[in-house]
Amino acid sequence: MSTLSDVHQLQTSLEASLHKRMSEFEAQLKQSSSEPTSLGRLYTEFSAFKESVVGIVQLLRTQIEELSRATDALEMRHRRKCLLFGGIPEDSKEDASAVICDILRARFNMPDITKSALKACHRLGSSRDGRPRPILVRFAEHSTKSSVWKKKTALKGTPTVISEFLTRSIQNIFMETRKRYGITNVWSLDGNIYAKLADGRRRVITSLGDLDILSANSKQPAPEVSQQESPVPTRAERSSKPPGISLRPKKVKSK
Repeated sequence: MSTLSDVHQLQTSLEASLHKRMSEFEAQLKQSSSEPTSLGRLYTEFSAFKESVVGIVQLLRTQIEELSRATDALEMRHRRKCLLFGGIPEDSKEDASAVICDILRARFNMPDITKSALKACHRLGSSRDGRPRPILVRFAEHSTKSSVWKKKTALKGTPTVISEFLTRSIQNIFMETRKRYGITNVWSLDGNIYAKLADGRRRVITSLGDLDILSANSKQPAPEVSQQESPVPTRAERSSKPPGISLRPKKVKSK
């Protein structure tokens, strides 16, 4: 796992390499301006320079992505005990802790829950368009948060929804995964994104790159969010019929 110091060191070495390559290429251009040279040679030299620059940028991008994942993982450790409750009507005089405790007692079969089980409880963000802001709840114990999360289906049929308090980048990965594999096939647990693939396997999704790899390797297209039917058979599946058997109905000749 790369650290900030590693990325800084890599950046320094890449800058030095890039400046060196640019100086070499500039010197070759100056020499070619005074001496006859072919366009083919000039194109070869430029292609080599371009390939070097692309490799440097790709390497730096990889290091930054690794550092970003490490930062997200560290942030999610601080959010492990948190849940967001959305869709709850907002009142300027409300006691957010009391509101959450009432929901947990009535819907989650937790009659003994008290405010002491909530380390923090407040509305998140600023009010917009009159829509109620979500309530951020930080539980005192992770076990309590896990119990509530496992019973989240208790809110089915109500306007209230709960979700994990994900970082922005992980939330983006979560939403994109749901678009590709469907709402019911994607879920989160302690900040990790899981997807159920078309073949029934479960995979942890850590980046958008993972989705691209899965899409490239998958034999079946991922279902859309609105798709309820079984996935359409792929070309390979349609061609896997027994030999000698036609899938098209035979035409009956009229006598």
